[in-house]
Parts: sequence; structure tokens; C-alpha cells
Amino acid sequence: MKKFAAFLSAALILAGCAGVYAAAGTEADPLISLSWLNSHYIPEAVRQAEAQIDARTLTVYQSVLSGLTSAGAPDTPAADPAGLSDRRLKRGDVLTLPAGSTVMLLAGSASISYSSGGTVVDLTAGQALPAGAAAAAFHRLLAAENTTAAVTVTSDTAVLSTEGAYTLSPSGNVDYHALADALAELGLFRGTGAAYGSGYELESAPTRVVGLVMFLRLIGEEQAALACTEANPFADTPAWCERYVAYAYTKGYTKGVGAGSGGQLYFGPDAALSAGEYMTFLLRALGYSDSGAAADFSWSTALSFALERGVVNPAEYQSLTAGPFLRAQVAYLSLYALTAPTKDADTLASRLADRGVVDEAELYTTLNAVALERLGS
Repeated sequence: MKKFAAFLSAALILAGCAGVYAAAGTEADPLISLSWLNSHYIPEAVRQAEAQIDARTLTVYQSVLSGLTSAGAPDTPAADPAGLSDRRLKRGDVLTLPAGSTVMLLAGSASISYSSGGTVVDLTAGQALPAGAAAAAFHRLLAAENTTAAVTVTSDTAVLSTEGAYTLSPSGNVDYHALADALAELGLFRGTGAAYGSGYELESAPTRVVGLVMFLRLIGEEQAALACTEANPFADTPAWCERYVAYAYTKGYTKGVGAGSGGQLYFGPDAALSAGEYMTFLLRALGYSDSGAAADFSWSTALSFALERGVVNPAEYQSLTAGPFLRAQVAYLSLYALTAPTKDADTLASRLADRGVVDEAELYTTLNAVALERLGS
């Protein structure tokens, strides 16, 4: 807010010139020195401007909140002027902010709009935003006086931090957060430890090691991997995942990305995972093979093969081939793979239940409790 206050302080400087001149000058030297202006007057003017802006913002906020509370707006959550809350949102969701409320984009993307005559201030950058502007990540945005601002999510998932009152108009698009919640409840998905959005980081690109761990969970072999005592042949895997990759190498699930000049093997744990690579993992979990003389598919044809076998529908295939592949898509594909047909006409859910990884009745109870929306449905 300091930069924004500095802009306003110019008006205070002009308005207070007469008083300043009288206070700073003497009969011997009635002029004002530049050093005095820089060291005394301008800092004090900025301080007073900041105090007035803060006081006015709080007044506007409290007035708006009081009006909303008295009106009993059903979709407006109670808000503490000093408190922050995170919202996990999906594409097309709209948060409407009255004057005095703020929002910060923590993950994903969103656009800002407001009616003619209004103003949304980027408090972090100290400038007003034009209507239709994209929200900058980790910038606190304020709906200024006499402004109603709308924040529209433009990515599949997003996390917004709000302060003050707001209303939410949800879209009918896929709720990837709910899908991740369902997988997490079944013990098949975990977050990254991020301090927002349940820690899922659905907006980030998955890595090869993320895909491998999800694959091992979906085939019910995570505990076997963690108990593996085989040596880890890869030179580039961090300690937390070495049991997974050692097990996967022993079972023939991965051969890594190649060998170095000294013969050491590399797994490439932090390399980006593509949609085709993750679909290869899922098809293996469903009983299909991509090796040997009787291979069902190859990694280069994994997505088209999945479309042919009904693992994904045409809309999903289009999204996976044309759009970004993020952790949101990992959660999406993993959840729907549970009920997809396996090579032997079974389901992955039944296989997991047979191995004691999940309780099948509990699994379907969890899935039925989620408002499942598929692309193209």
C-alpha cells in the first residue's frame, strides 16, 4: 500500500505548502531546502496519507460488511477484517467482492472485472488494474470504494486467498479438487506439503516420480515398494523415493531414462511427466502390456489406445492431447481409472479390493458421495 499512498501524497504536499513554508523558513532564510523536504516533509506526508488510506479502507469495509450482515445475504460467509481464508475453485467460478474486500491468487489463473467507474487496486504493485486484467500471483487486490469486483477463474483449478466479504457463483465445470479429495480419502493420492489448497498443488506439472508413485498405489503395491530391500540402481533419486524406484526397477516397471558416461543409471525423477507417459502407467495397471512380442500398445500410442478401449472419452482425449498436463489431470485420470474396464473385463477397483488395498464398498460409497463430472458428459 505504500506505493499507492505515495501517489496520493502529492496532493497533500500541494495542499500543505503554505503551512510548510511558514514552519521551515526563518526571517534570515525564508526558502525551503531540498534536503529538508526529502528528510522531513515528504516522509511525514506519506505517513499521514497511509494512515488516512488505512482508516478509510477499514471504514468502507466495515460499512459494507455491516450492510451485508443486516441484509442476511445467504451466500456471503462471515468475514473477519483481520483474517484470511483460502478458497479452492474451478474453471468458471466467480467470486464477487464488495468495496473493501481483498483477494490474492495463490495458484492457477483468474481475471478481474468491474463496472465502469469502479477501481481495483493492486496493493502489492501500488497501481490500479484495468478491467479484464489477469490477476498476478501473490498480489493482494482491493475492491476500492464504490466498486464491486468480479474474479473469474480461468484455469481448471485455482486457489484464492480472500479477506473480507464475498459471494461465490459456482460453475458447472469439473471439480478436480473434489476428485483429489476422494482419492486422498481412499489413500491413493497425497499432497506435496504446500500450505494452501489442501496441499495438492493441482496447478503444477507432475514429475516422473509422481507418476511412478501413483502407478504403484493404483496397482496396490505401494507398501511392497516401501518394504523393498533391493539396491537402488539410479544415481539421481532423492532419499524419499528411492524405495519406490528400486522396487519398480526390480519389477521391470521402469528402466529409467538412460545411463551416464560412467555407466550409472538415471531415472530423471524431476523430469516433467506427459499425459502419454502417465496413461502408459494406467494402462499397465489395467492389465495391458507395452512390451514383448504380444504388446497391446506402445507408449507413443497410449492415449489413442485408451480412447479405443473406453478408458477415456473423446472430450478427455482432446483435452489430454491439446491442453496442459497437470496434477489436476493426474487426479482426474486416476479416479476414473478405478472404474474403467481392465483387459480381462474386471475393474481396477475390484483388483484393489481383492488385494486388500481398499474396501470396495467404502470405495464406491466415497465415489458416490462426489459430484462426479466428466469432460464431455
